Amino acid sequence: MPGIILTPNAGGKTVKEVRDNQTRFQLGVLDMQIEQEADLSPDEVVFLDRAIPDALAYCRFLNLPPDKKLINAIHTASYKKIFILDKLALVKDYARTEDAAAQKRIHELITDVYESLPFPVIHVPILPPEERVDYILKRLK
Repeated sequence: MPGIILTPNAGGKTVKEVRDNQTRFQLGVLDMQIEQEADLSPDEVVFLDRAIPDALAYCRFLNLPPDKKLINAIHTASYKKIFILDKLALVKDYARTEDAAAQKRIHELITDVYESLPFPVIHVPILPPEERVDYILKRLK
């Protein structure tokens, strides 16, 4: 299915163990994102939950210097449109460990990063799921 990637278990490591080295964690996520996006067909409509520029926002959030690979990947990435969905209430799980303030800051940084790039950005308000889908689909063309 387009826009979906399945990766194997990272050697049995827990999310906490992997996140203990944030630089390595962010570069690993970036590598997977670059690989995923390289496999996408420009002839298909694909929605990405996360894209390469998100990594820059996370680097800024974590006060990590952006890696040269990240900067190069951002400069070569191409997106027809960026849909930024207004954030919903925080739901913590095994991977999302941020509190509400951190979630808000990450959302602001992601928005700032995409608005600094040469792609059209469309903000999607909080709506019931079916209405959010319609809102986005009407703005695809």
